[in-house]
Amino acid sequence: MKIAAIARAPENSPGMVDKDRAILCATAEALRQKGDTVSIIEEDEYTGETAYDAILHMTRNNKTLSLLAQAESQGTLVTNSPSSVCNCSRIKCMQLMQRQAIPISPFATQSTDEIPPQDDYPMWIKRAEGWSCHPLDVCHVSNSIQAEEVLKAFKERGINNVIRCRHMQGDIVKFYGVSEEMFHWHYPDPEKTKFGLERINGTTAYHPFSTENLKEISFAAARALGVEIFGGDATVSPDGKINIIDLNDFPSFSACRAEAAEAIARLIHSKRYNKNNKDERSR
Repeated sequence: MKIAAIARAPENSPGMVDKDRAILCATAEALRQKGDTVSIIEEDEYTGETAYDAILHMTRNNKTLSLLAQAESQGTLVTNSPSSVCNCSRIKCMQLMQRQAIPISPFATQSTDEIPPQDDYPMWIKRAEGWSCHPLDVCHVSNSIQAEEVLKAFKERGINNVIRCRHMQGDIVKFYGVSEEMFHWHYPDPEKTKFGLERINGTTAYHPFSTENLKEISFAAARALGVEIFGGDATVSPDGKINIIDLNDFPSFSACRAEAAEAIARLIHSKRYNKNNKDERSR
């Protein structure tokens, strides 16, 4: 197969540029080992003019996603699908998971001109649209004074809409998945995460929980958004209850890069095989 692997733009990869590049390169190499021709392309270099059998991408740029949607409509295999990446924009992500009854923290939308109700603290205030690209896109607040300061900062950055989520106390776990090919989870090191927000939940208590349940919930959340290559965060409460607090398209897979690269390569080939069989049957 002739495959394009499109990198994520640095502005959409804060503190993760090298790690995001590493998983893309590892996957490209895994595909080459299967006999594919793979070209790694920068996000702003993709024009849609060159034909490919498949496109693997990490883009979150609306213009590029539009070009990829056109390629997909013309029969190119695009992973993740452009529509599913758009579904990972925070407010869409939360709404879609809520509709599918995925266990998530209670949330509400509001403008930056409003002050949250007094009985909602402590809470998280998050940028509603897009992904976390700035340390202040996700903020933990304990009272109305802190909330007012955070909302003012959002407004000064030109962000008028946010969501507020109830703080879920418990252990933080990170998870990664590739369709039905692989699943991995681990407890994060607060000193090595993107913005260090895991520190808010304190020292890991290692509450007992069902790892199979975590896997089921994670894959259900991914299906709700339509993403095949994904990662996210969840909380595990003292009673073992799991709540998804974040889910993203195509993470860096830092803790399981080699395994993920092989799984993604298998996914691309499986999709190609299924597509060829479908085309044959339709003739």
